[in-house]
Amino acid sequence: MTDEQNYIYRKIYNQLKKDILDHKYKSHEKLLSKRSLAKEMNVSINSVKTAYEQLIAEGYIYTKERQGYFIESLNELIVEPNHQSDGKQFKEKVEEKSHFKYTLSHMSTNLSEFPIETWTKLQKQVFKESQALLSEVPYFKGPLQLRQSIAKLVSFKRGISCDTEQIIVGSGTNALILYLLKLFDQASLIGIENPGYTRMRHLIQQQNFEISHIPLDNKGASIQTIKKNNPHLMLTTPSHQFPIGTIMSISRRIELLNWATSLEHFIIEDDYDSEYKYGTDNIPSLFSLDKNNRVIYLGTFSKTLLPGLRISYMILPEQLVADFEAAFKDSVSEISTLNALTLSKFIDNGHYERYIRKMSHLYEHKRKKLVRILKTRLSKSVTIKNVKAGLHFVIYVDSPYTYEQVEARAEDYELELYTLNRFMQEDISQQFAQTIIIGFANVEDEKMHETVEVLDKVLFGSD
Repeated sequence: MTDEQNYIYRKIYNQLKKDILDHKYKSHEKLLSKRSLAKEMNVSINSVKTAYEQLIAEGYIYTKERQGYFIESLNELIVEPNHQSDGKQFKEKVEEKSHFKYTLSHMSTNLSEFPIETWTKLQKQVFKESQALLSEVPYFKGPLQLRQSIAKLVSFKRGISCDTEQIIVGSGTNALILYLLKLFDQASLIGIENPGYTRMRHLIQQQNFEISHIPLDNKGASIQTIKKNNPHLMLTTPSHQFPIGTIMSISRRIELLNWATSLEHFIIEDDYDSEYKYGTDNIPSLFSLDKNNRVIYLGTFSKTLLPGLRISYMILPEQLVADFEAAFKDSVSEISTLNALTLSKFIDNGHYERYIRKMSHLYEHKRKKLVRILKTRLSKSVTIKNVKAGLHFVIYVDSPYTYEQVEARAEDYELELYTLNRFMQEDISQQFAQTIIIGFANVEDEKMHETVEVLDKVLFGSD
């Protein structure tokens, strides 16, 4: 069909459909024959035939052999004026984050050095080599190739020894947590660090699980409160506590493992940004220290590669694997097989490790520079909790403004900024000095001085 023929067919089809929906025809009323309508409109019979066939396919008309085309019996569509919308409210929501001129967000990653050409090349290879696998319904644990790559990666980087069947690949950490919760009775009590990851807390609450809020001390999650409240699952971020940044000491890790072993409870280890350590070696993961199958490990590629890639993974203790397989054997993986297989090649060919090394140098440079500027350019002294890990740190300040006022002032100054207020379940501000989360991954070098000057106005300015 030529462009002109397609235009004519569409014009006939759209006009007839509109007239039918506007009830300009009666139910079962006969339409003009193809020849008659074509002659009346001075178009080809084929254009009319194509329009009629599309209307038949969509159920607007029907045909009787040797009698012609007739209008289907259609009820009038109810239109409630009060429920009409022009969609403006959605446009506003889509655009609401675009007004930030400066950022100190802990959620951003830097994509300036991502090897997009290498990724695209590998993706093309996957498409050529794995068409059979790409055409299949995705396996619910994720492609075996990626799980094998992850098994080698965590063995090398985190000292974790596991079978590929223990690894579940999912579309983000939150999605994996939802899978995990289905393996446990809703009467289970879940411990979460306070302050801690707000989205995760909300997600667990939405599944109607009871939460025990575990305070922090200088070694990490309070072992005294954990022992007192005895949650069935304890969610923790030991490699770089979120958001305070504490690296859980080895003594606390052993205490936590002993607690879980003695009660046969489980620890969920969220190792969300363990790849980034500056000037120090990685502290062993809880999973690698565990000898009694009490740790569930969560890892993600969102912080190291592309947040939009949405590929994370979970490593289950051996005794939970069968339960998971029974619960989800009829499920389908939500991740893109093409992206998963590309990531597998990216890891196996050494690109991932090279990229992590490169980004570690970049982030260390940004962190050191930002710390120096904060120390010299803020009008009042601040305490910097300069933990050499992850993609954020915190500063303790003595601002005349409340958290709510700081957040509002940051909005006014077009600065994307988060305070501890976002991550506290209840008011525990008396346990901490005023705490500001400083993300440095996506701060532009050339705007770093200016960003700190804006931060100074937000925290200490008198306007």
